[in-house]
Amino acid sequence: MSIKSKKIFAREMQNLDAAGLLRPETAVVQTEDMKVQFRDKKNVLSFIGNDILGWGSNDKIREAAKASLSSYGTGSTSSRNTIGTLSMVKTLEKELARFLEMDDCIVFPSNYLTNIGLFEPLTNQYDTIFIDEMSNPGLFDGARISSADVITYKHKDYNDLEYHLKCSKNSRFRIVVTDGVFNIDGSCADLERIHKLKEDYDAITIIDDSFGVGILGENGKGTHSHSQIANKPELITGNFAYALGHVSGGFVCGDSDLVNWIRQTSRSYILSEPISPINTAVVLKVIEILEAKQSELGTEKAVLERLYSNAQYIKSKMLDKGWAIVRNDYPAASINVGSTLNAQKMVEYLFEDNILVSAFCYPNTPEGACLLKINLSVSHTEEQIDKLINSIDAALTRLK
Repeated sequence: MSIKSKKIFAREMQNLDAAGLLRPETAVVQTEDMKVQFRDKKNVLSFIGNDILGWGSNDKIREAAKASLSSYGTGSTSSRNTIGTLSMVKTLEKELARFLEMDDCIVFPSNYLTNIGLFEPLTNQYDTIFIDEMSNPGLFDGARISSADVITYKHKDYNDLEYHLKCSKNSRFRIVVTDGVFNIDGSCADLERIHKLKEDYDAITIIDDSFGVGILGENGKGTHSHSQIANKPELITGNFAYALGHVSGGFVCGDSDLVNWIRQTSRSYILSEPISPINTAVVLKVIEILEAKQSELGTEKAVLERLYSNAQYIKSKMLDKGWAIVRNDYPAASINVGSTLNAQKMVEYLFEDNILVSAFCYPNTPEGACLLKINLSVSHTEEQIDKLINSIDAALTRLK
């Protein structure tokens, strides 16, 4: 590297630091009671984690992981096209397709590699991709490395989407892309409206349902099940890191012709090793638990029932306080705190009280409508939620 280029990058890093935009990677020690050791603090109560259904501390999940390690070791052979595929990975793909009621499925090492490997095989320069402006960044990256035209439509503005569809009459394929659940506020895409536009303009639909599968719908079958729409999209992508095991990995399920074509031509699939046997076993066990009948659970509450119970509890407390919460069916909570400065102060005040939360601001939200985001888990207790509510109340009072 030349001295000139080193100086340029060093200067850019200094600029980021001066603007407060550096992203430090802080070592964290997670405990099983939703507390973490973070920076110089111990026992900080976390409401920013992604282990929504508590799989990290679930005994059945741990047993499945141990059994897989004993039987298969840590390795996953090599690229699946080079040396073959472990039978359990093929089993997982069949189970995911069955669970989501789709034709076929491919498992990738991550959701990002899934999304980045979709569009280049499916499109050429005569096609157009229409993508919601607040969709998963991996979808944008995948669309932009393809040869297709990429058009961003306004967030959940389906009149804007239809306008762009009308202007694309010369396209060979039209592909409409959106998240099923938007992580920022937990709102859902209007899949019924999207399906109607798909039918009217002969389009293909691709839904990233990373935050829907495992949480919404019957037994966690996702946003489509939650929306009670009979006609499914051509492709659904998702992530194992949230509700499907809290492990790395991603997938695409859908129409068998499209899935088989992706299997044959997607570079991020062909050139990557599959997920580990341990992660495979974890996701298989998660599907089994999600589909378990109450008679099989004994006195234990179903995991989704516990999550929604926590969500109802915290939202009722927030409504009683008169806070400006985002109203939706998703089991997470967001509070509109106004300006970016307010959001920064709220996060700081709560951290002083040993509570971790996150905030989203413009351009992820409308300007002046920053959201304090609360990630709930089945592992949170009502006592911990009460502590959070009291701390938010005190922080809001300090803002006045």
